[in-house]
Amino acid sequence: MQDIQMPQKKNTLKTKLLPSLFMLLGGSVALIIGLIMHFAMTKLLLVVFFALLGFAILGTIIKSIVDKFNMSMSYVDYFEDNGDLVEKGNFRDN
Repeated sequence: MQDIQMPQKKNTLKTKLLPSLFMLLGGSVALIIGLIMHFAMTKLLLVVFFALLGFAILGTIIKSIVDKFNMSMSYVDYFEDNGDLVEKGNFRDN
């Protein structure tokens, strides 16, 4: 009998940039809103700083959730008993 090696669970998603993207989005929104509302410079800097801090924390939490979900996926369902890859999808046989 042939010994079938199943692939190891590994993170295939590129989630490294998620916190940075959340910070960029949150900081730019905070800056635009602050400029529209004519905040003073010190108040604007504080608002943008706390927005960046909050969105960095939020991005890190979301990144860890996505990584944990991806690492917990079982890839065994995609292989047959003989080790061949099974295609799964919403394809209809005509």
